[in-house]
Amino acid sequence: MPIKAPKIRIASPAGSAPYGRGFYQLEEETLYLPIEYQDEKPRFFSFLESDTVSMQFDREGRLIFIELTLPRRHWIVRPEVCLPRTAGPGDIRFLDFREEMANPIISCDQFRQNIHIEFSSLIPVSAIYLAKNLIAQISSDDFLVAVWATDIVEDLAGREFASWRKMIRAGQRQLASIAF
Repeated sequence: MPIKAPKIRIASPAGSAPYGRGFYQLEEETLYLPIEYQDEKPRFFSFLESDTVSMQFDREGRLIFIELTLPRRHWIVRPEVCLPRTAGPGDIRFLDFREEMANPIISCDQFRQNIHIEFSSLIPVSAIYLAKNLIAQISSDDFLVAVWATDIVEDLAGREFASWRKMIRAGQRQLASIAF
């Protein structure tokens, strides 16, 4: 039986928020939401998935990648879609692994640049930055209710994604050389 919402654990952040960005691959009609951590390059360990969404985690339960295979022509356009007013820092670790989830409800703004991936009908009581441009909404009993991705860019042949990764890694090398 698919889980209704992923269970998480929240702690105080140990460092600055990781980088995140949404890339809609035009030729594949797939949305990629990678997360780049500043301290290391996490490796895939486990997943949670449905027919349309795959969430990938490292060994510590940190989210490292979301893939949404539902073409954007099927996203529910809601002009009244409103991002959480406030979001705070937090270190979110996922506790469910290798499980099947129910298909989330996918909605977006009229420009399809902000997307809401709703995993549960539970009422969110807090919003926490998973990464820059990625916000998690959490229920009172620590279940993931939804993920918001903002500033999604169109990407042809993965060029924008590759350029972003190159920029992030160059910035990390520069910061590392300054620190020593």
